[in-house]
Amino acid sequence: MNVAIFGLGYVGVVNLACLSSLGHKIYGCDIKSQKVESIKNGKSPIFEPQVDELISKAMDKGLIEVSTDANFIVQNTDIALVCVGTPSRADGTVNLDYMLNTTLDIANAIKKYNKNYTIVYRSTIPPGTIEESMIPQVNEILTDCDSKVSFAFLPEFLREGNAVNDFFNCSRIVIGRDSENTPDLVELFDYSEDIPIVFTDIKTAEFVKYVDNAFHAVKIVFANEAYSVGAPYGVDIKKANEIFLMDTHLNISPYYLRPGLPFGGSCLPKDMRAINHLADQKGVNVPMFSSILDSNAELQKRMFDKIIQSGLKKILIYGLSFKSDTDDVRESPMLRLVKDLFNVDVDLKIYDTDINPITLRIENADVVKYMVGDLKSAIQDSELVVICKKAGKEVFELTNKDQVIFNYMDTSKDHISASKIENLYDA
Repeated sequence: MNVAIFGLGYVGVVNLACLSSLGHKIYGCDIKSQKVESIKNGKSPIFEPQVDELISKAMDKGLIEVSTDANFIVQNTDIALVCVGTPSRADGTVNLDYMLNTTLDIANAIKKYNKNYTIVYRSTIPPGTIEESMIPQVNEILTDCDSKVSFAFLPEFLREGNAVNDFFNCSRIVIGRDSENTPDLVELFDYSEDIPIVFTDIKTAEFVKYVDNAFHAVKIVFANEAYSVGAPYGVDIKKANEIFLMDTHLNISPYYLRPGLPFGGSCLPKDMRAINHLADQKGVNVPMFSSILDSNAELQKRMFDKIIQSGLKKILIYGLSFKSDTDDVRESPMLRLVKDLFNVDVDLKIYDTDINPITLRIENADVVKYMVGDLKSAIQDSELVVICKKAGKEVFELTNKDQVIFNYMDTSKDHISASKIENLYDA
């Protein structure tokens, strides 16, 4: 393929080097002439292991051409990877000026040569940027033109210092497309059949990199805060961390990493209070740890507000314990939800076969009268069914077209008869 790369900074140069090593003819473009001249001389304008070698080999094979002229680049290619910078402004918003200017240059060149083209963005940008900003600008320029332009977003997952290895050995390739007519772009990445390729919509693809980087930042802050609490107590930090990392079942795993209910139970709430108290005793400031319970409470409030805003009065809560496969209601977010609903005008029912009503009566006598044992009639009598733990398909089969399901546990949507299904994160 003849591929254009706009922006010869960190991401662009790595893409240029790696894609050319796969045999693609790469046309690199940057408004900074010194970057262009550096590559013409077989040298990378950024320092990154292996990149110089890859560029030098590709230049010898005639697989790289570079220029400051966007028209020349578009004329010789059918697809462009936009890898320009998207820095932060002072207020935290993303500066999209470089991306927009590059997009306008590409669009004008497309119009000049009246050709069909694919524009692929690799810069990290907020969800909605392509559909709400870039596509309208391109379409405006091409109003009186026969050219057809497809758009896609491919988040990059490159670590500085290990970028070439990450490029060829990534955990997944994510391709966000604006329509099924957009080229699948798979032929760009023909280096390994073992790497999964995920197709999704553009907004989701745009957001994936933010999720990754937010989690990486959280991990770093988590480790630093956790051990800054332990150190004043004489904890062997290295050994404690080794023990923590040994647990690949829960600690380093997909568990607890999906959006859902607030946390509760006998451990997490009390232990977060405890570790914050330990930090206070030693005068250690742990902003992330100290905000976790507040964040969890905010999610609890959002869940309650979501139900109230539905305007539905006949409500079935499916699940009362703090998670599936237990009867433990200690600090259960569902128990908190139920008690909050006592204060509003709703007809409430609760179904949970794991709960022993006699045990529940001891500490939560006010809840027992809302417990029901006949699931079919409970669902039939409800307008809103709130799924709070694992539910079999029979639950969904019993719903009807006049009902709404709040499916907080991301249960399978098969067999649903209800008119609407929502979750805690729907707008």
